[in-house]
Amino acid sequence: MEPLYLGLDASTQSLKASLLSENLDVRAECAIHFDTDLPQYKTKGGVIFGENGEVYSPVMMLVEAFDLLFDKIKQRKWDVASIKGVAGSGQQHASVYWSQQASSLLSNLDPKTRLADQLSPAFSRSIVPNWQDSSTSKECQDFQSTVGGPVALAKITGSRAHERFTGPQILRFKRNHPETYRETSRISLVSSAITTILCSDGEVKGIDESDACGMNLWNVQGRHWEQSLLDLIGEDAGAKLGEVETDAGKVVGHIGKWFVDRYGFSPECAVFPGTGDNPATFLSLTLAPSEGLVSLGTSDVVLVSTSRYFPNPESHAFFHPARGANDSPSYFNMIVYKNGSLARQHVRDLYFDKSWDKFNAAVESLRPQAVTDLPNKAAFWWLLPDIVPHNAHGVYKYITDPSAGLFEIGAAQKVDTFPDVSSEALAILESQLFNYRSRSSTILDDSDTPGEPSTASLPDNIPRLTRVYATGGASANRTILSLMADVLSAKVCKNVEFYDNKWKDADWNACSVGVAYKARWGYERSQGREITFDDLVAQCRNNRAKLRGQEGGAISLEEEGIRVVAEPGEGARAYERRVDWWRALEHKALSEMSK
Repeated sequence: MEPLYLGLDASTQSLKASLLSENLDVRAECAIHFDTDLPQYKTKGGVIFGENGEVYSPVMMLVEAFDLLFDKIKQRKWDVASIKGVAGSGQQHASVYWSQQASSLLSNLDPKTRLADQLSPAFSRSIVPNWQDSSTSKECQDFQSTVGGPVALAKITGSRAHERFTGPQILRFKRNHPETYRETSRISLVSSAITTILCSDGEVKGIDESDACGMNLWNVQGRHWEQSLLDLIGEDAGAKLGEVETDAGKVVGHIGKWFVDRYGFSPECAVFPGTGDNPATFLSLTLAPSEGLVSLGTSDVVLVSTSRYFPNPESHAFFHPARGANDSPSYFNMIVYKNGSLARQHVRDLYFDKSWDKFNAAVESLRPQAVTDLPNKAAFWWLLPDIVPHNAHGVYKYITDPSAGLFEIGAAQKVDTFPDVSSEALAILESQLFNYRSRSSTILDDSDTPGEPSTASLPDNIPRLTRVYATGGASANRTILSLMADVLSAKVCKNVEFYDNKWKDADWNACSVGVAYKARWGYERSQGREITFDDLVAQCRNNRAKLRGQEGGAISLEEEGIRVVAEPGEGARAYERRVDWWRALEHKALSEMSK
């Protein structure tokens, strides 16, 4: 029987499963969608909007989704008896609260009865606060005041205080519901709650270290709970949070008897620490230091892999989600922008008849083609108060003299619209991509970018990503990806799979695939083999390439399963000369906003 590996992902809107082969081919996937498959919970987009900024989901919706998902897996006749390892991912920052009865209930599950009919008393709190929640402004202020401000908190925990983060959420829960808080035996993140249910051995499993970095509670460099913040919450907060799993590839248990008896899993199937959805996506791409991810969605997200810890109030620093106890520390930073596709589509609709073809044609007609084609227009579309720059809002457009120096930026002409409407498309894309170029460079250092620059004959004064993966809905737009390669001065890649004798963009769920990779790595280590996560994935890809031979050989692949979709052209040299110009214009826009 072929060894298989299972990854689960509890996102905001669904619970997904990915089944992978020993060489990390995706064999099958299935999902339960909360709104449509569990309509009795009356969620919209997987959540319920309460009062005062509260956004949450019912905890029993997740439990019942487990029942439906594994029923679907059984109906589809997945070979679960061959699954050697399993791990889960969950929406970051969302917290689950266990009752005093949880341990007894988890260790005595009846395989003839659904989880949903047995586990309701296992939770002290009926809801799971969601990452969209914005109800903890007071608690965020208290967190920052306790340690000396947002910069100090970012230095300790990897992020300034955010309303969605778990620490402020726990503090608000304790203040508003002190009795229920006292009745809570343990607090999990969604990822560790999934791990706990998978094991069902009576033990609430520890929070994964990478996921703990999204809580405003974990001292990243010290690798322990920050005591001053535990004291702020009080009443045994540390005991409720428990020990953190600092070995991401450790076997934390085996699949529970309920799964063995009800669905046919092997009792030897190992369970590994879960992690957050963003770290799981990071794992699915196997990002090496100096590489990055740009996710182009309603919001845009930039992930930057680095060998150093770089705390900054504008970004979030996370511990690498697949490091063993003896591996050297490694990190990634995440930068989140509210005005991603939302702003791009607004410009498309306003100026280009809601047509991407017309939008793209405008970009292609004006984009720089040579080092002398210096951009001279910039447009900042902050339709929603943004996260980066913090609370930036409004629309600001400027025209500058291409030959003007940085000290002459103050004389830039502010306009409502550009004389050439085609400039509207190019200007918004350039400004968004310059933002990602500029801020990613501050996270990198010389140790992350050894050797030659990623693009020949470019000046090497500003560190840059050596390779960028593109994901999200807008990554289907090849004009955007081509411009991204120029502005970021880096090759742009996508994951691909070989279907029907041709290479196609991979359409699997990155989060559940990423933690299945983690389960594969953990299982290898459990068999006594010391190997890093990156080396294990590279080995699997090499094995897969050998089995395929020359399949799809006409496609230029840097590694098996990865395709370069855009490379920097001559215009990249022009953009590289204008990073500081763009920074000065952003500063001007922010200054005018504050007047």
